[in-house]
Amino acid sequence: MDPLMEDNTAGAPSLNLLGQAAAKLLEYGNNASNNLQDTFTNMTIHGWLRLTVIVGGYLLLRPYLLKHSAKYAVSKIEEEEERERARAAAMTPNELRGAKKQLQEHLDDDEVGDGTGADWGQRARVRQRTMLKEMLEAEERRRMEEEEDDKDIAEYLED
Repeated sequence: MDPLMEDNTAGAPSLNLLGQAAAKLLEYGNNASNNLQDTFTNMTIHGWLRLTVIVGGYLLLRPYLLKHSAKYAVSKIEEEEERERARAAAMTPNELRGAKKQLQEHLDDDEVGDGTGADWGQRARVRQRTMLKEMLEAEERRRMEEEEDDKDIAEYLED
């Protein structure tokens, strides 16, 4: 076995979890340092030339890549804003006031379970909502009938 790779923990006391984590980080730091040092000491002229070309190419192309990515991001934001404006323009006044959203929430609330002890008042609230909804529908029907009657009467009055 290589003397550098020997396990030196034979005589060392055992460490707690924090000590073990610190030891691993120290080991990783030593490995990275050694690998980096070996890389630069053993590099040939071909390796240095290759490294120079890669770093130089990155430095030359980076501004263009940043400019291109900024243009792409701006165009995406503008498209999103345009979609948002189109969606806002297509909204009805009730949607702007939030009436449609509130109605949808009430409809979603109508779907309840079996009425367990945790939601004992939920069924009563649902019954109340449905009763109010039916009353509003009945009132709406009554108004529609009155309007139809008024139209019939208006025909006869315009002789």
